[in-house]
Amino acid sequence: MPSYEGILSSIFCQSPRSNHNIPGVPELDVVTLRWNGEQVARGEMEQGQTWTLDVARPLTAPATVEVVVRPNEEGGVEDVIGTVRLSETDLGTGIPGTDFHVTTFDDAGAQYELTYKVRRIDDAPGPGPVPAPDPAPADGILSWIFCESPRSNHNIPGVPELDVVTLRWNGEQVARGEMEQGQTWTLDVTRPLTAPATVDVVVRPNEEGGVEDVIGSVQLVTSLAGDGFRTARFDEAGARYELTYKVQPR
Repeated sequence: MPSYEGILSSIFCQSPRSNHNIPGVPELDVVTLRWNGEQVARGEMEQGQTWTLDVARPLTAPATVEVVVRPNEEGGVEDVIGTVRLSETDLGTGIPGTDFHVTTFDDAGAQYELTYKVRRIDDAPGPGPVPAPDPAPADGILSWIFCESPRSNHNIPGVPELDVVTLRWNGEQVARGEMEQGQTWTLDVTRPLTAPATVDVVVRPNEEGGVEDVIGSVQLVTSLAGDGFRTARFDEAGARYELTYKVQPR
């Protein structure tokens, strides 16, 4: 009979609760993750920081994970800024990159994103197929992204219309920044391609109430090694972007 495992992959601090405004002193939050009330991770975070998690637990029943934040200041009070519920209904398709869920919390003056997934584990797996030969080693490379037209449309004279653009490699954030119309952002992302990888392009307007949308994705596989640069064009959610990438043999 199959069993399941819940995995907490990463958490991103978009905006901390801490607001002491002391020049030269980073505004730090103490962030705690509680799995069914039990602390499974705790540490300090500041704006723009991504904290890679190493939390995997058997999912014998639905589990609740709380994201708890307090400013790292004297008298700071802890607040649960949001929760996620992990159950077998969160099971993905098994295609790399599609199994991850990203939940955004915006409460108590803090904005955070938690990435997690649920995977299936066979209790008594039978003999598997004969493994195929290992592919020749290769690297996936994200070269640059071009903003032809941003999602942002605040139309304020003299104020550039900026998007917050995030690239996620198999669900993990590997680049994030602001872009405006006509801008090309040179990337410095190279990763070993030990298995097919899915890169999502996520865009939100840099405006109050802006919502993130995955406007497209590309899949990097070793069979593309040596084919040179490829450019994928995305036209979704009111945004037009181009991502240039390649797979390079070692």
